[in-house]
This record gives sequence, structure tokens and C-alpha cells, in this order.
Amino acid sequence: MSDGHVDIHKDSVPGAIRVAARALIIEDGKLLVMTYQDQHGGWCVTPGGGIRKQETLGEGLRREVHEELGITVRPGDIVYVRELLGRTAKVLHGGITEQTHQLEIFFRCKREGEVVIGHALDNYCTGYEWVPVHELERRNFFPRTLAGRLAADVASGFKPHNNYLGDA
Repeated sequence: MSDGHVDIHKDSVPGAIRVAARALIIEDGKLLVMTYQDQHGGWCVTPGGGIRKQETLGEGLRREVHEELGITVRPGDIVYVRELLGRTAKVLHGGITEQTHQLEIFFRCKREGEVVIGHALDNYCTGYEWVPVHELERRNFFPRTLAGRLAADVASGFKPHNNYLGDA
């Protein structure tokens, strides 16, 4: 598209599970999120996106975050795994359809560089924001299950416990 926005699902193969890597960048009790707006309203998610063929999760995550926020990230521990099924989604935001099946792997990350709006934004992206982790439940943050537990998980140091979020 000529406006610099990217269709986030253009690389999806019908019938295939799309794999995405997501960055949990938390500083001073705030989570870095990407903000979006469509006909259903506004929402926010962690930076990251679809992994390309022949790309490792780490390579894809670094590429996606750099495209979105102009920063370099160092992926650390995998702390969550989530499945996104369009058929059970409450709202089909941002190009999600009934056929969507996406596996998301969330990494704790450290950033290098100053955050700026990137050069290859997904459709509907309006920018970024640092959101206090205890406010995520009051925001339209996805996955909702994570909004309800991230503050406690940060406080506990991400001790492993039921980190598979399922279809959340």
C-alpha cells in the first residue's frame, strides 16, 4: 500500500497457522504497546508480528519491532504462548477473520535505542504508548487474559506457572 501501512495478514496461508512473536518491553512498571483504531474502536497489543519463512522467532521479532518502533530488542525468556482463533474472538479487530488461527510467542525483551514510530506500520496502527501494567485491564488490551495477570507476573519475576494462555 502506498500509505506506508502493511496488511498484517497478507502473508497468511489459507488453512495454515500463522506464527507471530511478541515483545514484552517493560520499563518502570510500564508496558510498551502499539495502539490501533478501526470501525470497532481502539485497542492495543505488544509490538511484534508474523514470522517469515526461514526466519527464527528471534530474527522475526527483532525485524518486526524495528519496523514498528525503530528500536533494537534483545529477546530473552519466552514467558507466554497464546493461540488466537478468529472463530472465538469477541471482536474481529484489525483484519482478524473467522478463519484466523495465529500462534503467538511472547518474549521478555530489553530495548536499545529511542522509541519512534516506525517505517512499516500495520493497517489501523495509530502509534505507541507506555501503559502502566496495572492499567491494562482498563484499556482494550489484547490478549485480555494477559491484561488481567501481567502485573502479578511482573511482580513475581515471571515464575513459570501455566504460561500457555490457550485461545485467549
